[in-house]
Order: sequence, then structure tokens, then C-alpha cells
Amino acid sequence: RGNSLKDAASKAYAQVFAPHHGWAIRKAVGAGMYALPSKSQLLKKLNEDENSARAQMQSFVRSSGPVILYVEDLFTSKNLGLDW
Repeated sequence: RGNSLKDAASKAYAQVFAPHHGWAIRKAVGAGMYALPSKSQLLKKLNEDENSARAQMQSFVRSSGPVILYVEDLFTSKNLGLDW
């Protein structure tokens, strides 16, 4: 469970960005994943606990909705597509 942040980050990178990166960048990102802290280390560095971090993330998710819609509208209006 201590590696769950690394596992989640690796999976997200593999699905979203890796297909668009060359071999060298993929290897550099993979090496950088080893530097990620564990969940408990991250919470300690942020001076948060499970409950306060959850509250912060819920606030972020609520606040980011309008920004995401704006970016989607911008991409659509410029015919840039949304399949990223």
C-alpha cells in the first residue's frame, strides 16, 4: 500500500502521456517515479492527515469544474479536439 501513489502515477502516465513520448522521455519519467514519496510521506510533507487531505481534495475538485469546462470549450472552439 505504501507504493500506491507510485502505482497510480505510473498507470496514469502510461495511459495518458507515454503514447505521445519518445523512448528517452518514457525512460526518464519511469526513473523519476522512484523519487515519488509514499502516501504517508506526502501527507507529512504537506502537513495534512487523511481527513484534512480529503477535504482539500474535495474543495479542489469542486473548484476545478468551471476551469475544466472553460478549457474544453476553448479546445472545441479552436477545433483542437478533446481526445487527449
